[in-house]
Amino acid sequence: MLLQNRISRSRILLPSMGVYAIAVWLLCGLVSDHLWLQFASFVISSYLMVELNNSNALIRIYSRMVSCSFIMMVCISTFLFKSASAMLLSIFVVMSFVTAFLTYQDKSSMGRTFYSFLSLGLATLIEIRLLYFAPVMWIAMFFYLRSLTVRIFISSLFGLACPYWFISLYLIFTNDFTLAVSHFSQLFEFGHIADFSQVPVSALVSICFVTILSVTGIIHYIRNRINDKTRTRMLYNTFILFNIATIVFLIIQPQLYMPLLTILIVVSSPLIAHFIALTHTWITNMSFKAIAITALALTIINILQLI
Repeated sequence: MLLQNRISRSRILLPSMGVYAIAVWLLCGLVSDHLWLQFASFVISSYLMVELNNSNALIRIYSRMVSCSFIMMVCISTFLFKSASAMLLSIFVVMSFVTAFLTYQDKSSMGRTFYSFLSLGLATLIEIRLLYFAPVMWIAMFFYLRSLTVRIFISSLFGLACPYWFISLYLIFTNDFTLAVSHFSQLFEFGHIADFSQVPVSALVSICFVTILSVTGIIHYIRNRINDKTRTRMLYNTFILFNIATIVFLIIQPQLYMPLLTILIVVSSPLIAHFIALTHTWITNMSFKAIAITALALTIINILQLI
């Protein structure tokens, strides 16, 4: 058995990656900089990635590569550790997928749709321009999850609006709507297209690396999806759709690299995990070694920049 297969199927892989992640967080100032909220959000989102894999059988063999790929890519992007909003965003994004996938071919799943879009609505509280991902989810629900109906669509609108109902009560009580005006005005604020001058070099390198993993996973899956069940193929098609949308959004508005990279990491993890766990040639084994070495090198470099 090749090294990539031994590691991807190992039962100690996830605990080992957990220890590795804790070490990275400690080196990045978990205690000294009081990054407890960010770390707790990372732990919760990592657990949700485990649940995302378990509840949907994303990998048809025993493997923890989905959650481990997520942990690996987050640890590469150590600059995200300082951002509580980016770490919280990862929770909302994973929760949106966990609940959306429960609606597969269920045209009466208004409740699950509500919670999926409620998670997306909470994400828009952090970055309002993530609202542009709502149509992407509707497209996925119509073509891949096959659950979109008029009632489901209305339920999704209620989910998106729900967080703002509670905030509006506070704004009415305080009679101060400047915060709401400022927040929603950002929905129509755009920077220069493909202006990567605002993106730090470390972030740009991480984005390029995650994008390469994403494209690799997409190509692999398109070539090998016949081996998966129909439901699994539809879920991966959803991930591919979100990967493409996120990469396009990153190219158009790179100044939003922190929330967009967070989303890209979430939707790329199942694809690269599928590639690592379910291939077994000497080329893919060498690719796995290159990915692991590059990921470790980038993590070390980004840690040194923070110290």
